[in-house]
Amino acid sequence: MRPAAALLLLVLLPVSAVPAAPPPAPSEAEDLPPLERLEIFTPGEPTLLLSRDGEPFATLTQEHRVFVPLARIPRVLREAVIATEDSRFYRHGALDWTAMARAALSNLAAGRLREGGSTITQQLAKTLFLSPERTLRRKWQEIRLAQRIEERYGKQKILELYLNAVYFGHGAYGVEAASRTYFSKPMRALTLPEAALLAGLIRAPGLYSPFLDPPRARARRDHVLQRMVEEGFLKAPAARAAARTAVRVAPLFKGRGTAPHFVDFVREVLEERYGTAVLARGGLRVRTTLDLALQRQALEAVRTGVAGAVAALAAPPRRPASPAAPAGEGEGPALEGALVVVEPATGAIRAMVGGTEYGRSQFNRAAQARRQPGSAFKPLVFAAAFERGVSPADLLEDAPVRYPKGVGKRRRAWTPENHDHLYRGPVTVRRALEESINVPTVRLLEAIGVDAVLDVARRLGIQSPLRREYALALGVSEVTLLELTAAYAALANGGNRVTPHAILRVEGPGGVLLEEHRPAVEPVLKAEVAYLVTSLLEGAVERGTGQKARYTPELAAGVWIGYDVPRSLGRHETAGRLAAPVWADFVRRALGERPAAPFPVPEEVFFLEVDPRTGTPASPGSPGAVREVFLRGSEAAGGPPPAEAVRDEPEAPAEGNEGGAGGTPVSGTERSGRE
Repeated sequence: MRPAAALLLLVLLPVSAVPAAPPPAPSEAEDLPPLERLEIFTPGEPTLLLSRDGEPFATLTQEHRVFVPLARIPRVLREAVIATEDSRFYRHGALDWTAMARAALSNLAAGRLREGGSTITQQLAKTLFLSPERTLRRKWQEIRLAQRIEERYGKQKILELYLNAVYFGHGAYGVEAASRTYFSKPMRALTLPEAALLAGLIRAPGLYSPFLDPPRARARRDHVLQRMVEEGFLKAPAARAAARTAVRVAPLFKGRGTAPHFVDFVREVLEERYGTAVLARGGLRVRTTLDLALQRQALEAVRTGVAGAVAALAAPPRRPASPAAPAGEGEGPALEGALVVVEPATGAIRAMVGGTEYGRSQFNRAAQARRQPGSAFKPLVFAAAFERGVSPADLLEDAPVRYPKGVGKRRRAWTPENHDHLYRGPVTVRRALEESINVPTVRLLEAIGVDAVLDVARRLGIQSPLRREYALALGVSEVTLLELTAAYAALANGGNRVTPHAILRVEGPGGVLLEEHRPAVEPVLKAEVAYLVTSLLEGAVERGTGQKARYTPELAAGVWIGYDVPRSLGRHETAGRLAAPVWADFVRRALGERPAAPFPVPEEVFFLEVDPRTGTPASPGSPGAVREVFLRGSEAAGGPPPAEAVRDEPEAPAEGNEGGAGGTPVSGTERSGRE
């Protein structure tokens, strides 16, 4: 049998089978959902999300549904739906044999399933099933249900039930919810062009969404207007005038405000604890950690920064070709950004931007995406070194080094390189971090051992898999931005780690307290070790790669700029250069004119004037001397770091994997990229 003939047979099978088929067996009839479910409307009370200050900013519900009687549904909307979905609605029973035959012929000519012959009654029957099964048995059940619906209800009641049950996309069920979702207005205020647009959504809400594809949505709207003319519901001049009218839709996902990715993050936590049903109908009130002012500032900083980065790269913004985002016209990788803010003392997530446009991509790059952190991982290497007696004034060799082999399966030689391909000879530990120099950082990791760095990373909260190799020093292991930012928050908090959290308090109906978060502080680094790392990061802000950024103990902010798909940022370009302005812009917005609070100085450190070139103590009044910080009891400055008695020999990195790739997170300072 030819494919087209087989297709015709499948399409006509339900048509020819209905008149001659025997009635369903009792067990089959019992499998049909009860018709009474059509008339039950129990939306329940959705979960309400509040900011840290108690301001409502989002609701959590699986669906937005508002029931209205047919008499209150505008005639123009009813006619638009009938003209588009079932023009013979008032002239047939449960099934429309004419429409089904026409659809079969159209599908035969096209060689594929292009049209359906389902009536409004059949579509209403489908809403009674809780799973989208596509089998001949399910088709038979839908037909039997449609027949029972026609037997019980009149046409007006069927139309009323249908218009209140049909899905319009973006969580909106029924015409009233659709009107508020797409136009932020009650259904009674809809204009003809708006009604036509809504009617056009029913066939494929995702395909014709004006939020996701405005040109296609407009073309679909114009098709609905033409169908209304053909069915006698509308005069041609009125249709042409409506087609010339631009339709302005409301902002997408307005219920999530400026924090849609944060809302999704909270939803996942709550669903795990309370279940989907309670979330949708349980009337929970959830006090979150979100600071709405910081969130707005973070979103503005990311959008401004990404726009500036796009201009800097001389690449026009295009829609992403990523599984995390829909594709369409102009498909191609788009530069994206993310920012997350953690309060060091409490672990509270104060802001979370998972991307520039939630309507284009709901993928949360702040919490879900694992990226190579590049140079932003280096402070963890230096923290491990300080635990083992290294001082900021010790010398590291910035000279070519070749690692001839690794362990395990990888036996390639590897030669780490600096971003500028220059070598500076002996440099202090401080300078190596402040200027983000690769080679001495790798040498430092070699000296203290990879396991020492892995241990510090785990204690600071990095849970993502980390590769046991020397290139770990350059951030080749992928981590989430939230993980890395939380690690920096622990450094800013004097070595005390607090697990990041987004929920402060949950109340049930009537104000019953269900849970209240109490931060658990875990000391993971000595305060003096954390302070040394902080001191070097402050120096990076003031003198090194972090110029114009501001480092503060009040907020730990991480920024990522890059592509969702593997793609180079361009020759001589680093993600650090692109992400740094975003971090600096956000901190300026967040702090305003307030000076950043100073970091407390632990008693176990002391300061000494040293020569910045050699790290050796400087004579009083020596020109160029700088004030350096040391741990009490540390060895004399200016020498090489102490070597471990036992050092591992980790595997070399994969070829071409010398540092961060694509986009790179920034936490505390702006460093990232192939530096």
